[in-house]
Amino acid sequence: MKRHTYLLAAACTAALTLTACSASDGALTGGATGTAAAAEGPAADGGTLKIGLDRPFAKLDPADSTLTSMPMLVLANALYDPLMVNGDNGAVQPYLAKSFTPNADATVWTLDLREGLTFSDGKPLDAQAVADHIARLGKPEAKCACAVDAAGIGATAVTGPTTVTFTLRTPDAGFPGLFTRSLGYVSEAPSGDAPAVGSGPYTVESVQPGVSVTLARNPAYWGAKGHADKLVYRVLTDADSRYQSLRSGDADLIWTETPSQLKQAAADGLRPATGPGSTSTVLLNTKSAPFDDPKVRRALQYAIDREALEKVVFLNQGAVSDGPIGSRSPYRTAAQYPAHDPARARALLAEAGHPDLAFDYLVDSRPEAQQRATVLQQMLGEAGIRMTIKPLDNAGLGTAMLQRTFQVMDFVTSMFGDTDTALATLYRPDSPYNFTGWSDPEAERAIAEGRSSTDAAKRTAAYTTAAGRVVAEAPMLFLTENTVGFLAAAKVGGLPDLSKRTVLNVSPATLWVKR
Repeated sequence: MKRHTYLLAAACTAALTLTACSASDGALTGGATGTAAAAEGPAADGGTLKIGLDRPFAKLDPADSTLTSMPMLVLANALYDPLMVNGDNGAVQPYLAKSFTPNADATVWTLDLREGLTFSDGKPLDAQAVADHIARLGKPEAKCACAVDAAGIGATAVTGPTTVTFTLRTPDAGFPGLFTRSLGYVSEAPSGDAPAVGSGPYTVESVQPGVSVTLARNPAYWGAKGHADKLVYRVLTDADSRYQSLRSGDADLIWTETPSQLKQAAADGLRPATGPGSTSTVLLNTKSAPFDDPKVRRALQYAIDREALEKVVFLNQGAVSDGPIGSRSPYRTAAQYPAHDPARARALLAEAGHPDLAFDYLVDSRPEAQQRATVLQQMLGEAGIRMTIKPLDNAGLGTAMLQRTFQVMDFVTSMFGDTDTALATLYRPDSPYNFTGWSDPEAERAIAEGRSSTDAAKRTAAYTTAAGRVVAEAPMLFLTENTVGFLAAAKVGGLPDLSKRTVLNVSPATLWVKR
């Protein structure tokens, strides 16, 4: 399942890119600012930066969505440069691209690249290379989740040495955002001798898939050179072990989603680079009784105290979520989410004929997920609802979600960082990622209207309507916006400010090890 954030650049949002946005490096190269930057002093070159990854990787190919999942972008950005990159407040900015501009109805888009780009093997990264990359990842044999996005392109034409024109099957005003992940990390096909051929600031020195990878600075890199001579990544899947590796000095930088670690970090002399990068939700199978009844679904909304859940599970490190338009979205408007009211929950269940509602809740085995499930179980119990917690491994959860063989399940995602894609992906009836099976004509019309309009105000109004329908019909329950990101040893410099980011996209080339 893809997890991505796609929006046009904030600087262009008002007119929504009827004219071109210029390329900006800030979203990847911007380090600490203000007093933090002054305290760090000048950047130091040389040495080795040791990074702990939270998940294994099968290969270093952008076709593998693991590599371009948010926690792994710190590896992807070393080997590849994206065409577009996520910035503050849900924005998307050109990176390898100079501009990405639409026609009047957002059905034809023109991508202009920077000049003089090359892959690490010296071959040109030009318009034809972009077209070839998209074609490769769109083929079934690539097994890329991004094939769903590529399928929305009706025709790709190389219209100049650095210009590609895309004709879409349907209007999509958020189309450039599709190039912040796999489709945008332009690469050559990997081989045994060349496991990763991109345009990034580092190249592969050695790799053990799923275990570790060592990268060396790319001497022919087109942009600003990376500070560290080498990057050493190790896969450390256990969150506690990863944190202890950072404390002991075996790692300089790690990814964490664990609230207790975020709260403890300062006391341990560690530095955070974090932001509201994920949302905790609950999926309800609307194709199966009793959750085909909106009254039953709304009863669960009333039964859950989201403020208490955030405090207990996330230790005041996050915030309450109130719908599919996140707090950093440029389309944000006042939300109307039901307040905690167990009595109202009981009344709705009685009206629906389910006063003794009981169901199974699927969840993974991570401690925070289990704690969240336990708190939900207690809250729902106060409204007379019996919830049985059923832990599954990730493969089992994925199968249940895609095949819709569940009643209720835990769902934590970064997808709500991008309103355009989240609404279209999760709530349109024809989407393969409509896990709840929910269908609502009014929401569908509003989503289509928003995607087809290049007027920001009209999109905001359309998306507000769609989000209102999602909350009112409750195919998904919204719980919390979660702080996630990186923790670093005190000797690491160049940490960016990610507090306004919905996708925490960091290039390790901007970081250095203090001497």
